[in-house]
Amino acid sequence: MRKAIPYLRRTIQALSFFFLLYLIIKTAFPLELKIPVDLYLRLDPFIGIITILTKKAVILRMLPAVGVLLVVFIFGNFFCGWFCPMGSIIDFFDRILFRERKRSKASNDQAFRRLRYGIFIFSLVAGVMAFQVMYVLDPISLITRTLVIAFYPPAIFVFNTLVPQVQSFLPKNPFIMSTIPMPVFKVNLLIFVFFIAILALGTVRKRFWCRYLCPLGTLFSIVSRFRILKRFVTEDCTHCLKCVKECPVGAIPEARPEQYRRQDCLSCFKCLECPPEAVSFHFGLPHWKTADGVDLSRRYVLGSLGLGVVSALIIKANPLQSESGLKNNRLIRPPGSLPEEQFVSVCTGCGECLKVCPNNALQSTLLEAGLSGLYTPRLVPRIGYCEEFCNFCGRICPTEAIRPISIEEKRLLQMGIAHVNKTRCIAWDTEKICLVCNEQCSYHAIIGDDKKRPIVKEEKCTGCGICEHKCPVDGEAAIVVYASGVQKKLKPEDVNNNKTEVPASPTKNENSF
Repeated sequence: MRKAIPYLRRTIQALSFFFLLYLIIKTAFPLELKIPVDLYLRLDPFIGIITILTKKAVILRMLPAVGVLLVVFIFGNFFCGWFCPMGSIIDFFDRILFRERKRSKASNDQAFRRLRYGIFIFSLVAGVMAFQVMYVLDPISLITRTLVIAFYPPAIFVFNTLVPQVQSFLPKNPFIMSTIPMPVFKVNLLIFVFFIAILALGTVRKRFWCRYLCPLGTLFSIVSRFRILKRFVTEDCTHCLKCVKECPVGAIPEARPEQYRRQDCLSCFKCLECPPEAVSFHFGLPHWKTADGVDLSRRYVLGSLGLGVVSALIIKANPLQSESGLKNNRLIRPPGSLPEEQFVSVCTGCGECLKVCPNNALQSTLLEAGLSGLYTPRLVPRIGYCEEFCNFCGRICPTEAIRPISIEEKRLLQMGIAHVNKTRCIAWDTEKICLVCNEQCSYHAIIGDDKKRPIVKEEKCTGCGICEHKCPVDGEAAIVVYASGVQKKLKPEDVNNNKTEVPASPTKNENSF
């Protein structure tokens, strides 16, 4: 049984990763999966705690994360060692490609172990001040974002390339195999490079990122100090140090292998492979004291607190940000988004809403929303438009940065307002007839004047962006959607009115576009 545990652990790790992959693939129209596609994000206590601090409210869909903490209290940090998809990938690369280099002496990692608590303290303080760039380091948000934005589009490209070759051997039936629309995401290269950098840290130490940088791992480490399932070593120990060498997180000190740091143990049970079988795990009373703990001086704690406060203040004073939707008037948030300041402090940038959007309309920001809005979603109409009868983004947002609203409510929300650039518009500049934006607008917000030139009725426009997306002008569209600042509710009678008829025009020599 002892020898089977490592294989069982690797199997569960692989299943956990592929289950996350399955949920990401199913994060698409028509979104009929009974299991929440954002399940892993809901199980993340770090996201739950930071969201409570920033939003000043408890989100019911994040309550499963409390259950994870309770299990960690019993079994220790099992999540990182058995279920975390990010940890599974790091373990795989550490084992296959980035094996830890042999050293003549075990190096002291006190500085690195102190760093993880400094990062965690920084995260909490910044979260209290409603600045949350630390979502970038959360493992569940990070792996979800990486798979959606960096790996999903290339996978679709390869799939679409292979489809014609495979179809040549199959009956000509589109229901057997067909191509998939190719998604486009703007910051995929940056996310990919960051992910590779995390994996490359394995050349320094096994699970370097998990041990010293991951904020979720640090939270589990703190709770694991009170763990009930503990490691015990009998007098049969021969100090062969096999357990020291095999421990993936270096939780067993070389000088005293009969002891271990409970807060760092992943419950991987590799130490059970002890030749004299001197190691076992039993339940015991919880207590705080542990072997070889980290010495956090008062100066270090105060420095981390001060850094969090100063960083949050600097970001809030960033000239890229303002109170009402940023100075970037092209920053259009998804329908149902919280007010901008709340939105950037609660959104994890996980990329789930980007994946579920049927028209590829949502894109991650880089600096368009300031540093605090890194990786948050925005509508880019030239790439895709917001589907009128779709509310998927609010249904899968784990922190409710995008509120779960009904279709009826969504159709009355004004995200932005379209404006016609008369110097680029075919109908206004060349006096040719072009009715594309008028015909495509299902909200009846675009009408024609006496010469059939488009005019936007702002009281009906929701900013969905279909007019900008469909505009036939090359390059920048002739009709552009600008953010309205704060999303407001339109009057139902304005949206539901019948489409205004375009009056006939007596103009001469009009050419149809």
